[in-house]
Amino acid sequence: MWENNEYRMCFREDSILDFERVMLSSGECAHLLPMIFVSGNSQHVAYYDCKGFVPLSRYRVDKTEDALFILERVLIILSSAIEYFITPAKISLSTDTVFFNTETGDIKIAYVPVKEVPAGSSRNLLRLIAQLKADVTDGYRDYLDRFAAMVYGNNYHLRELTDRMGLLRRELYQQTSASS
Repeated sequence: MWENNEYRMCFREDSILDFERVMLSSGECAHLLPMIFVSGNSQHVAYYDCKGFVPLSRYRVDKTEDALFILERVLIILSSAIEYFITPAKISLSTDTVFFNTETGDIKIAYVPVKEVPAGSSRNLLRLIAQLKADVTDGYRDYLDRFAAMVYGNNYHLRELTDRMGLLRRELYQQTSASS
């Protein structure tokens, strides 16, 4: 995966459909890292153009505010992927596949197909929430728990989750502003 400032992945030929390859290599979907596909000797490798971006696993996200911002951006990216015929449930979400640019604050996702497509993207999202929550030290982790409960206990559409995330972020802002 991430090695020597390069991100690459070996994959099964049938795990990324032809039209997905065209879209992912074109760079049209600006929120996903562009990919270059190389095949030969029954081996399939994807290289990602991640100039300026580093996986979140290289950072420590210790503020709930930052974790919620990242999760909101991920939800927006998943929603926009649909417009490019990329199924959000097929996108593996973790601190290894979500990338951050320190100069711009931008978030992008490396498209890594999940091995088995779940009924929804909630399992992927819950894993990312847990990974982000593990580093949070500011005393407001309960906001991440509340969001995880929304994801786990309901069948919200991505846009509804994004709206609810916005409400959580505003509530956290009000709480931290009042205590300052």
